[in-house]
Amino acid sequence: MFLIVNVKQEAMEKKGKQAEENSKLYAHQLVTLADLEKFKEQMLSEMRRLLSGGSSQHSKQWLKSREVRKLLDVSPGKLHAMRASRQLSFMRIGGVIYYDRTDIEKMFEKFRTSAAK
Repeated sequence: MFLIVNVKQEAMEKKGKQAEENSKLYAHQLVTLADLEKFKEQMLSEMRRLLSGGSSQHSKQWLKSREVRKLLDVSPGKLHAMRASRQLSFMRIGGVIYYDRTDIEKMFEKFRTSAAK
């Protein structure tokens, strides 16, 4: 029993030393302003790609109720009320209700208010 605990402790100490060595900062690892600018440009280009529809989730035209509830942050009852009041058009196939993404975007534009200046 003592041998097993001792071996585990040695393994944990070895991992700790490796983590320390990996976290040490060497002169050749310093981050320069140019590195930060390059990182910023990479992050911005990735964000633009994701926001412009580069991801498959955003290019999907038809959304299920669960996805629309998550997108609008509404309860199932509120979504049902929006369907019933014709605020949001939908299509039912079998027992599944689908919503057109463009209709949701149009609804956002319809209810948009201008900012006070």
